Amino acid sequence: MIIINTKLTIVIAVVLVTGLALFLLTSQPKTNQSTPTKQVTNAQPTTVSPSLNKTTETTNVIITTSGFTPETIKIKPGTKVVWTNKGGETVTVNSDLHPTHLLYPPLNLGELSNGASVELVFDKPGTLKYHNHLNPSQTGTVIVEQ
Repeated sequence: MIIINTKLTIVIAVVLVTGLALFLLTSQPKTNQSTPTKQVTNAQPTTVSPSLNKTTETTNVIITTSGFTPETIKIKPGTKVVWTNKGGETVTVNSDLHPTHLLYPPLNLGELSNGASVELVFDKPGTLKYHNHLNPSQTGTVIVEQ
């Protein structure tokens, strides 16, 4: 009789645990899952355009062994900024804060080999800081004024 009660107790425990697990899995609230943002990691030009009907002004930033020139630029919304690497080595253009690059992800433009360029159009006012991830002492600032 003890053997039957032990077997019955085990079966009941397994059924209860399985039922509880199914209940917990099906009663969880559904959440919207977002698709992760892919970071550009090649030297191909990247453009985020405002409206197709606007004329885009261009501001150039040269990257040398000393850093970004000019280090700070002031532009209007809709201006395209082009970074060109003339430093002889691979560099990056990445949003602050180092090393996470989370303050303005569109500014994570990836690696640029010597001679390569990358561009980004800035649509909204604000102050955006960036750096060369491979040499974080090289920093720059884009000030988008209204």
